[in-house]
Amino acid sequence: MLSVYVAGLKKGTGKTLLCSGLAGTMQSLNYAVSYYKPIQSGYNMLNDDTEVISRIDNHIKVFSTYKLQSSQNPLIGAYNEGINKIDTMKIMHDYKQNIMMTECHIVEGSNGISSPIDEKKTEISLIKQFSLPVILVVNPNITKMDEVISGINYIYSKHVNLSGVVINDYNFESEDLEIKYFPHLIKEYTGAKVLGSLPHYDDYDNLLPEILISDILNRLNVEDIFSLKIARLS
Repeated sequence: MLSVYVAGLKKGTGKTLLCSGLAGTMQSLNYAVSYYKPIQSGYNMLNDDTEVISRIDNHIKVFSTYKLQSSQNPLIGAYNEGINKIDTMKIMHDYKQNIMMTECHIVEGSNGISSPIDEKKTEISLIKQFSLPVILVVNPNITKMDEVISGINYIYSKHVNLSGVVINDYNFESEDLEIKYFPHLIKEYTGAKVLGSLPHYDDYDNLLPEILISDILNRLNVEDIFSLKIARLS
C-alpha cells in the first residue's frame, strides 16, 4: 500500500509543500491519490491546505475533518471554537472513507508531533492510531539541530515507524555551517535516513506544479518514502 503520514516538529516546516509535491507526483504517475488532513490549524478561506493540494492536481481526492481558525495547538483551537473534544474515532472513520477507490494515501499532521489534541493525547498518539510509516519534515531555518535530535529520539521512544527525514528549504551552500551540514548531522546523531531535500521557493503560492513534481522526482527518494518499489518510476 502506498501510504504515508507526513509529520513535523512544529508548524510551518513545509509539510503541506511536501504533501502537495508527493500527491502531484503520484497522480502524474497515474496512481489514484487521496490527501487527508485530519486537523487544520489557522484555517480560513485564503489558507486551506486541501485547496493547496487541489491546485497541484484537481483529480487528487482531498478531505479534512476539523478546520480550526486558531493557529494554536488543536486542543486550544478546538476549545476556542466550542468543540468539546477532537474525536479521534471520527478521524479514523473519515480516513477510511476518504481512501476508498484510491491507491496512494497521504495523511498530513497538524502543528507538530507533540501538539496536544485532547486532554490526554498528543499528535504522536494519533500517528500511532494510523499505523502508517512516518516522514518527518524539518526546516533548518526554523528548527535547530538539537530540536531535531530530541524530536527524532522522541519518535523512536514511541515506537513509531519513521521511514526518514525530508529537509525543506535547504541551502547546501549556506554559510551557516549547521544548515550546510544538516543532512550529515541528522544521520550522524540520530541514525535516521535522510530521504532528500527541497530548495527554497520564493513564491510558493504561484509555484508551477511541474517544477515541484520535478524537484520531488530529482531531489527525493520517492521509493524510500513509500517504502516499496514503485514500478511506474522504472
